[in-house]
Amino acid sequence: MEYVRANTMNARLSPSPYDSSSSLELIPVVASASPRAEGVPQGDAEQDHALALARLLPPSEHWRLYADLKDRVRFIDIETTGLAPEDLITLVGISDGFTSTVLVRGRDLHRERMAALLDGAGLLVTFNGKSFDLPRLRRAFPGLPWHLPHFDLAVEGRRLGLGGGLKKVERRLGYTRPRDLRGVDGPGAVRLWRAHCQGDPRALRRLVRYCRADVRALVHLAERIYERLERRHGPEGPGWLPPRG
Repeated sequence: MEYVRANTMNARLSPSPYDSSSSLELIPVVASASPRAEGVPQGDAEQDHALALARLLPPSEHWRLYADLKDRVRFIDIETTGLAPEDLITLVGISDGFTSTVLVRGRDLHRERMAALLDGAGLLVTFNGKSFDLPRLRRAFPGLPWHLPHFDLAVEGRRLGLGGGLKKVERRLGYTRPRDLRGVDGPGAVRLWRAHCQGDPRALRRLVRYCRADVRALVHLAERIYERLERRHGPEGPGWLPPRG
């Protein structure tokens, strides 16, 4: 757990075999009630508020929304069968900063499941998602809130001199992956998926752990990159805005 906030996802979801855990055991998840504006779905109201904030800033400044929307962030990472736009999405990892869930193609990677995980989201955080993850997610799962404000850690990291891929930035900012996953990279993830499709029972388990490690890295890096951006560019931002009505 990277931080503690009073409010997180508006409804906990039914468990997936791939919800965050040190193993792939089922995790019981308890539904929790939250107040809703009369006649307005909670997710829609939250997203409308986030979009209203985003309109006050140019896209290059959307990172400033992180502090105000921190309890409504969704950290997202995908795995695919390759780098071409037409290659398939095999896994999608989504975290609200507390629970990381990995959805697997052919099992639970469905639009309805993803919509539930994104319910109430206000800000998307990715690493290189502007050019890779989000265009593919828009094509594969249209109608979901991929238009929300976006904090791309790769783009903003480069503004701070943090160039290179996710693993390189992780090392510079002090995030350590499990030892047995340190040799796995993007091409390795493709090979693991192929091995899974060929019947290797261990390949999918390792690939799910790799995707979850990517998502957990985003949670860690977002805090540190945001802090550095704020120190460099100043704290001015939407914190002065009035609370939602």
